[in-house]
Amino acid sequence: MKHVLLGSLSGIVLGGIYGLVNTPRSGKENQEVLKAYIDETTYHVQDVTDKVNDLKYAVNQLTAESKFVQDEFMTDVQKIATDFQIEAEPRLRRIQEKAEKIQKEVEETAQSVSNTP
Repeated sequence: MKHVLLGSLSGIVLGGIYGLVNTPRSGKENQEVLKAYIDETTYHVQDVTDKVNDLKYAVNQLTAESKFVQDEFMTDVQKIATDFQIEAEPRLRRIQEKAEKIQKEVEETAQSVSNTP
């Protein structure tokens, strides 16, 4: 990483020197072009920085909202499950009682059939 950075920096400096030596413009014109380029680049860098900050804020907002929705959803699901258990309990008890009654009647019928000659 260090070598890439050093190579890039060297290339920029050498390219700048070469451009200044071989340019057909005067020094004043070069200064104006360079200043305009630096101003434009600074503006674009600031714009990108602002957009990255906006993106970070949006991601944080989305994360907070999804956590809130997830918590609310889990609470609702737990309440629905609890309500269902409460509502189903009497029905399950009646089903169990009827199953026991049927089992008892089957046993009685089987016993009466086995006792019949």
